[in-house]
Amino acid sequence: MSAAAVQPVEVAEPDVMGALLTGVERYLRSEVDAAQIDREGAVPARVLAGLGELGVFGVTIPQRYGGAGLRLTDACRLAAALARADRSIATTVGLHLGLGTRPLVAFGAEGLKQRYLPRLASGEAIAAFATTEANAGSDLSRLATTALAEGAQLVVNGEKLFVTNGRLAKVFTITAATPGLGGAQRGSSLVLLESGDPGLSVGREERKLGLKGSSTAPLTIDGVRIEPERIIGEPGRGADQLHHVLAWGRTLMSAGCCGTARAALVKAIEHTASRRQFGRTLDAQPVVREHLALMGARLAAMEALVHDTASLEDDVPGLLQRSLAAKVFGSDGASYVVDTALQLFGGLGFIEESGMPLLLRDVRITRIFEGANDVLLTQLGTHLATAPPPRRALAPLVGPDAFALACSADVVAAALDAHREELSARHKIGLLRQTRLLNRLGRAVAWSEALDATVRAVDARRTTSRGAAALFSEVAARDVANALAAPFGEEVVSSALADLEPGA
Repeated sequence: MSAAAVQPVEVAEPDVMGALLTGVERYLRSEVDAAQIDREGAVPARVLAGLGELGVFGVTIPQRYGGAGLRLTDACRLAAALARADRSIATTVGLHLGLGTRPLVAFGAEGLKQRYLPRLASGEAIAAFATTEANAGSDLSRLATTALAEGAQLVVNGEKLFVTNGRLAKVFTITAATPGLGGAQRGSSLVLLESGDPGLSVGREERKLGLKGSSTAPLTIDGVRIEPERIIGEPGRGADQLHHVLAWGRTLMSAGCCGTARAALVKAIEHTASRRQFGRTLDAQPVVREHLALMGARLAAMEALVHDTASLEDDVPGLLQRSLAAKVFGSDGASYVVDTALQLFGGLGFIEESGMPLLLRDVRITRIFEGANDVLLTQLGTHLATAPPPRRALAPLVGPDAFALACSADVVAAALDAHREELSARHKIGLLRQTRLLNRLGRAVAWSEALDATVRAVDARRTTSRGAAALFSEVAARDVANALAAPFGEEVVSSALADLEPGA
């Protein structure tokens, strides 16, 4: 899919997002109780209505349909702010702005846009996206849901699982096999359904480990009859469109991870500054100081990578590639920061009132949804092995503040490229069957991308944390080296598996 296939966005005035964030953050402080949302298992309707009045649900919808027409970078700032307050709210809104409405905005016909986008922009209607099935999770080639032509209509049948916003949504975009449509015998399409369509029913809310305030429910589609105009974009091109939409969703989800990690880091800083042990505060203890520094360095890199990723909004191939790295690095990083913060709380971190258990529960899903991390790492490694993207050395391009950091990033990238060439020479085409090698290669790519993004953030002075950047450079070099080390031998793995007894 070329960049030209994606319709251009409108650029709003530069101060719009700042004003919106000020109002949203004030509203969140006064109206949102994350612990209550977790206990009651739902975001109060009045909170969602209030966010709608602030314009939150329309930030990425073009102005001519009632939205703000903001960029992906702006939407990421909003997602991070929402996640700092409550991850269930961030998930509800982020899904709406990303997977929920992006298909219509990017690929929808004008008639569909006029019909649905104004209500979606105001928050009168919330959007959902449904693709996961019993036998089609990360493997989307196994879709069983179909939309088949019957006379002048399409008849849609299937079942979808784990639909975020399922019981809140009035508008659903689903993935369906559409054999024969658009000339593609095995093609798929994105199809728009409404909550009131006869034959469409939403099941009960799932009981979840975390994100208890967000709606997650199955969707049953039993003989739903719709007009063919409800296919979004070109029939039979759903796979290409889905990649673009998922890139948006992953980027927004990564921004939410930054918000969660920042909330955990703030809690850890406050707690370690007030808690005294062995005659001094915890933040004066050398080990604790190192933990806090590493958490801050990791978060700064996450934020830099999200910014770089979102900035590729108009470069579709670049966004597709980098969103994989941002999603994996962001979700792994948020999990690390939250877990370390809980550890610094000691026994208090295990108590609900500290707020740490809620953050830990909510962050766990981020390594699974929007693409399981191991699957995405293998995709990243495969991309590098088959079509390595061009990379210019950063050192000649940056100013003195970022020069040393850029030199380190160039060394890491050169080591990664040399390792790729060595693997390609050794395995040739067989490398594509070595999924464990590709997975490790993908992990190295994610860390290298995060280091490059950190260099650009320092050079552009989007961050003043030069010390955190220098620390992250050391951490990234070590982690890339570890990722490029040879995996455990297959015989050793097989032997260990053979020793496992059923039920042990």
